[in-house]
Amino acid sequence: MVDWDRVDKRRSQGWEWDRIAADPKVDFHPEASAGDPGRALRAMYFQRRSRGKRADAPGGGPADDPGPAGPDRTNGRIAYIGFLATPLFAIWFLLAVVFPAPVGTYLPAVPGLALLLAAAAIVLGFGLLRSVDKWSTQFRNACIFGVILGLVIAAAVGGVAVINGCPTLTSSTSSVPDTAGVVGSPWEHAANSEWTESGVPVFFFYGSIACPYCSASSWAMALALEQFGTMSGTSYGHSSSTDVDPDTPETILASASLTSQYVALHVDESTDDAAITTPPTPSCIDSAYVSAYDSTGSIPFVAIGGQYIHVGTLVDPTQLRTTPGDGSSNPLTPTQVAGELTNQSGAAWNAIAPAAYIIEALLCILNHDQPAGLAANPNVAPIIKQVSG
Repeated sequence: MVDWDRVDKRRSQGWEWDRIAADPKVDFHPEASAGDPGRALRAMYFQRRSRGKRADAPGGGPADDPGPAGPDRTNGRIAYIGFLATPLFAIWFLLAVVFPAPVGTYLPAVPGLALLLAAAAIVLGFGLLRSVDKWSTQFRNACIFGVILGLVIAAAVGGVAVINGCPTLTSSTSSVPDTAGVVGSPWEHAANSEWTESGVPVFFFYGSIACPYCSASSWAMALALEQFGTMSGTSYGHSSSTDVDPDTPETILASASLTSQYVALHVDESTDDAAITTPPTPSCIDSAYVSAYDSTGSIPFVAIGGQYIHVGTLVDPTQLRTTPGDGSSNPLTPTQVAGELTNQSGAAWNAIAPAAYIIEALLCILNHDQPAGLAANPNVAPIIKQVSG
């Protein structure tokens, strides 16, 4: 008996009728008087589909043959799309992992390309599960084309990023020794070219006013940066009243500027104190560092000179409350925190100062142990020595 499902499958693969008739798996055995086997099988196929009401059109060929329209052809098309899309996104994903910038600048490997790759794999799996044919010339060609297309798209995206001034960043980082703050999160070092402006390293902060971890960390950042120049444009505020550690006091850095011969300040900070939102990145350079080292969107995110990276809080926000360590107690006011920093005493000072010293040490390293007085500070010098190895 003719395996009509197999015939449908072979037609969906573009086989000619003579080749299908000769396939032993089709199990077609024409009568001796039937003449050409391919034409005989084709006639039977259409007669079967039309229940005896259609005849083979004289001189017809593949161009006027609608071919099978059954479930297997549909599932074959789904598998074909999967074979095309899966290697495409796999290649793009891998290149974005290895070269987070420029390849992953606009669409980072995680979560963007990872989600697309997962969706393509699901489509492929569904198509293969429902399709009789698991591998064919068409599927192989789709896979090859997907690999080529992935390389082309990744190269094009990376090329556009480079043209727009995006830096080339490494995906590899290593922990910086002796930089674990009170919350135990070490800084990471990336072997990138130094990010500078006007010949000085850039201090980049990416965060949100409403985020309690950004609010707590803002004090350490401001305290450290003030050691390198004159800050202006800052103001006092607090984190969201409805999030964890509500109303954590902060120094708002969104509009801050720094006059310094040692540091250039870049701040991307969302100013909505009611809801935590990640801010837009106004430049390709900012986008590159965020996509390369903060693809999950964790804040605060800090990059110093493009080489020292920190994701997560620098200061425990529960230490900035009337009962330190008790997140349910009342928060200190910004004025109270500022007073402790001025007097260099109190729970807030003890929580903020260690994080500030680390920032100061890293900035001194990038400035070749300048300014000399700060680099010699007994709280900063040991960190410089330890980090510099």
